[in-house]
Amino acid sequence: MSVSRKYLAIGIYCLISFPLFSQNTYLELNLNETTASNPFAKIKPSLEIFRVIEKAADDKKIRGIILNIGSFSGGRDVLWELRSSLEQFKSKGKKICAYISSADIDAYCLASVADKIVMDELGTLSILGYSVNRGYVQHTLEKLGIGVRELRYLEYKSASETYTRDSMSDADRRQYNDYLDDIFNHTRETLKVARNWTDDDFDYILNNEFLYSAKRAQSRGLVDFIGGIATVNEAIMEIEGKYINSFALYGASESSFTGSSNAYAPPKVGSLFNKPPIIAFVNADGQTDMERGMSAMNLAKIIRELADKSRVKAIVIKINSPGGRADAADHFAEAVRYAKFKKPVVVSMGEVAASGGYWAAMFANHITATPYTVTGSIGVIGSWFYDNGLNSKLGLSTDSLKRGDHSDLLSGFIFPYRNLTAHEEEQYKKYILDIYDIFVTKVSVGRNMGIEKVEAAAQGRVFSGLRAREVGLIDSIGGIPAALRTARGLAEIKENVKVRYEEYPRPTFWEKILDAFPLLSVFSRNAKSRNSAAQGAAQSVMIFEDLLLPGADIRYRLENNGRVLPILPLEFTLK
Repeated sequence: MSVSRKYLAIGIYCLISFPLFSQNTYLELNLNETTASNPFAKIKPSLEIFRVIEKAADDKKIRGIILNIGSFSGGRDVLWELRSSLEQFKSKGKKICAYISSADIDAYCLASVADKIVMDELGTLSILGYSVNRGYVQHTLEKLGIGVRELRYLEYKSASETYTRDSMSDADRRQYNDYLDDIFNHTRETLKVARNWTDDDFDYILNNEFLYSAKRAQSRGLVDFIGGIATVNEAIMEIEGKYINSFALYGASESSFTGSSNAYAPPKVGSLFNKPPIIAFVNADGQTDMERGMSAMNLAKIIRELADKSRVKAIVIKINSPGGRADAADHFAEAVRYAKFKKPVVVSMGEVAASGGYWAAMFANHITATPYTVTGSIGVIGSWFYDNGLNSKLGLSTDSLKRGDHSDLLSGFIFPYRNLTAHEEEQYKKYILDIYDIFVTKVSVGRNMGIEKVEAAAQGRVFSGLRAREVGLIDSIGGIPAALRTARGLAEIKENVKVRYEEYPRPTFWEKILDAFPLLSVFSRNAKSRNSAAQGAAQSVMIFEDLLLPGADIRYRLENNGRVLPILPLEFTLK
C-alpha cells in the first residue's frame, strides 16, 4: 500500500471513529441575552432557534439539550413556543437538562420541560402568579389642564380608559379576569403535570412560600440539583446513566455555560444547482401604521411580491401588534387577501395580535396563536385631547377667525383649544360605528363566520388564544413551528422534500452595519430623536415625558387626535 493510500485510510478511520460531534453529544441552547464582549447583542428567539431545535431532534449525534436559561426573560408567548418545540424534541426519545439562575414563573415553566433542573447556588426563583395592572393618568391630566373625551360606543373597547378613568371599568375587569383565568390555569396545569404536583402542592408553593433560594427550591422539589457546570454534568449522568463529555453550542460563546467551541447552526438548504421550494417568513411587529411600527406599506408590498414568486410556495406571517391605524391594518390585510388567492398564508400570533393586529391577520388561510396571546378586540375607539386650562397655566392664549362652524376644531397650542360640541361628538359616533361595521363585516368574510357570531365576539373584547379558538377567531393553538408545518401541509409539500425558509423584511445595509457595530446604534437613535423633536406641533407634547406622562403613547394619540383607531390600551401599545 502506498504512503498516500495509508494516510487516506487513516483519515477515513479517524472520521469514522472520531466524528466532529460525538454520537453522545449534548447541545447547549444558550438563551442568555447578553455577551461579555457585546452588551448589545441579544438572542431573540425567532425562526432560527426553532429550526436548530428541529435539526437537533433529527440529528443522531445529538442525545440531548442543555437548556441554558440563566437569567433569560422573554414574552410568555416566546417561552411557550420554546417549550412546545422542546416537547417535540423529547418526543424523539431525547433528553433535556435545564439550568436556571434567576427565574420567574414563566421561565420556570419553560425549564419544567426538562428531565432535570439545575439551579445556580446563588440563584433566585420567584413563583408569584399573574396579574393585570392598568395605569391611569386622569387626575394628572386634570392637574396639568389637559382635557380628554372618550369617544367610546363599544362595551369592551377600553383603549382610552388610561386617560379618562382612575380604575378599571366593569367591562374591562370582566375581560381581563377571563384572560387571567385562562393563562393562569394553563400554566398551573403545565407545572402540575411536569413536576408531578397536586393542587395543594401548587397552591402552597404559590401562596405561602413564592420566593425561593436554591436550597429551599430543591427541598420543595422545584429543582433537582444545585450548582454549576459540574452539577449539570452530574445531572446528565443521572439522566443518561453514563458520563457525557461532548458538547455543541447554539448561542453566544462568551456567555456559554459549557464553553464549547463546536458551533451548531440551523440546516442549510439549497445551492446554486438545487432550488428547493421556499416558505417565506414575514415579521410584522409594532403598531399598525403605514410607515412606523410594522410599516404596513412596506410589508404589504413585500407580501404581494412574495405571492407572485413561483418558488415561494407558502407565506407565514408572525404578527405581534396592539393595533393602531385602521387604514394601515386594512392595507396590510388586503395584501394578505391578495396573497391568499395565490398560495397559502398562515398567521402566527405573538404576544399580542389584537384590534388592528387582528384586522391585519383576519384574511389568512389559517391563524394560530399561543395560549398566552392577547387577541380579538374587534372594535374601534376615538379620544379627544383638548386644552382644559393648560394654556392659562403656561401663559398662552389663542384667538381665531373662521369660516365654517367646525373649522377651528384643531386650532390651539399643543392641544386643540376647545372640547367637542354635542353635535360634533354625534358625528364622531356615526363615523366610529361605520368603521366598526366595516371591521365586523370583514371579519365575517375573512373567517367565514356569520355576522351575529362575529358580533358576539366583538364589541372590542380581548381574548386569550385559548378562548379565541373557542369563539372561532383563530384556528389552532400553536407557535412558529406549528405555523410552518401548517403552511407546508397547505402547500402540499411532501415530507421528504427539503424546504428553504427565507425571512422578511431583509435587513438593510445600514442595519447590517449597526448589527456589526452595535455602539453605532446608540448614536443613531440619539440623532433620530434630535431630528424628530422638531417635527410638527404634536412633538411638543414631549415636554410631558418629564412630568411622568406616558409620552410615546400620548404623542401617538395626539398625532391621531380624533382619529378612529383599532388599538389596545397603553400597556400593550408600549410593548
